[in-house]
Amino acid sequence: MKQSSYGTVGLPAWLALAGILVVAAASEVHAQDRFRVIRAENFRQEPRSGGRLLGRVNEGTELAGGARSGRWIEVTLEGWIWVQSVRPETQDGFDLAVSRSGGENLRDEPNGNILARLLTGFLLEEMERRTGWVRVRRTGWMWSQSLTGVSEPATQATGDAAVTQPPPNEARLDRARTAGRMNLLAGPDGDTLGVLRTGTAVRVVTRSGEWARVSVEGWVRAVDLESGADGVLTGVTRTEVRSRPAEFQGQLLRWTVQYISLQKADELRRGIPADRRYMLARGPVPERGFVYVVLTEEQIAAIENLPPLTEMTIIGRVRAARSQYLGNPILELVDFAVVQP
Repeated sequence: MKQSSYGTVGLPAWLALAGILVVAAASEVHAQDRFRVIRAENFRQEPRSGGRLLGRVNEGTELAGGARSGRWIEVTLEGWIWVQSVRPETQDGFDLAVSRSGGENLRDEPNGNILARLLTGFLLEEMERRTGWVRVRRTGWMWSQSLTGVSEPATQATGDAAVTQPPPNEARLDRARTAGRMNLLAGPDGDTLGVLRTGTAVRVVTRSGEWARVSVEGWVRAVDLESGADGVLTGVTRTEVRSRPAEFQGQLLRWTVQYISLQKADELRRGIPADRRYMLARGPVPERGFVYVVLTEEQIAAIENLPPLTEMTIIGRVRAARSQYLGNPILELVDFAVVQP
């Protein structure tokens, strides 16, 4: 039987805890308080958003709550770790530290279900040993808004409404996890937007050949956001528009496209009035499909001298999500700006 949990899963340090969390035996801990995680949430050393990250708890996990600090609840994590992945470490009341480079998995029993992926240097309190394994414990904090009492339905607060959460093990075709560390791209072969760690939960929005467009949920500080133009959708792909025409009909989109040429509508472009001039473009970048952009006479005068392959950012209203014969989106140009090289 394979002993090391590292080679079996290979998950990053912050990835999901799935198992039993129990409260520390301190006077301020109330054993009757039990909670269920309603969305995957961080497990931290201190009760603050900038506290050292210790791990991440899976949606659906039930745990006992302890002391509170503002909107944070203290919990204690217990589990088993492969003995060759820890070293003796006497510090701050702990006995061990994770020594394996890249971190190590914590399990609910030897070779059992994974509770956490612990960072290298992660301090632990030793509780008992079995052949090849050591049971350890560590206390940390969780954001209370990601928890609900076990006597209540598993709901997630969204404004004034509550959204029922699905069972944690419910199989869904549109749910997946990353099989390794990978780049998140703006489009097929496009620019890198960020990096997803191994085991990141994603929702598959659409598939196209060897590519899948995914949605990843997370949190950012509100003060770090810039407001977009009112009513203008950003981050929407050509594939999304073509696959969900009713949803995008009449919507304003912000796209970066590559100018190809000016054309005049013919019988193959029935979504454009006969003989009306339009811009043939490729995009949104980095997608390589074609887009038809209907222009006014004033817009034609501003665009007609542009060299082919000029990139421009446009705001366009969806006139048709798919043209009748060729299936290309048709937009009406509202505004544009040339992207300077």
